[in-house]
Amino acid sequence: MTDTAPLHLSPDDPRHAKALERLRTEEIGWLGSIGRDGFPHAVPVWFLWQDDVAYVFSQPTAAKVKNLRANPNAMLHLEAGETGDDMHVLQGTAEVSPEPTTAWLDRIGDAYLAKYTAGLTRLGWAPERMWNDYSTVVIFRPHKLIAW
Repeated sequence: MTDTAPLHLSPDDPRHAKALERLRTEEIGWLGSIGRDGFPHAVPVWFLWQDDVAYVFSQPTAAKVKNLRANPNAMLHLEAGETGDDMHVLQGTAEVSPEPTTAWLDRIGDAYLAKYTAGLTRLGWAPERMWNDYSTVVIFRPHKLIAW
């Protein structure tokens, strides 16, 4: 049986501290879901790590949103680092918020912009475009950390 208790990453644990630093600073993570065909589906996403949760803004018709509505089992995988041996994979569940991105801005908008303003600038996007195009919020709650 899989442990589904929420995972709290402690900064006092060296493995957790390294994962927390990467979750707070890395721009891209890979969100994995179970496709309707039963096969894994993974896509690169921008995410905000806050209070032991990863928030992902998504286009509402994206496959990951459809997949997570059907099956909440998910994973968030960070890149392997420059040497290929810096692995951080979080297993957990994800839910699609019934509230649109704009309803979340008071709670996480400032932190999201602090992390992604440079990325939005590279794309030539105003924040309002992000909120409108990526109007769905996926809330990923990890249960397990796999790291080495």
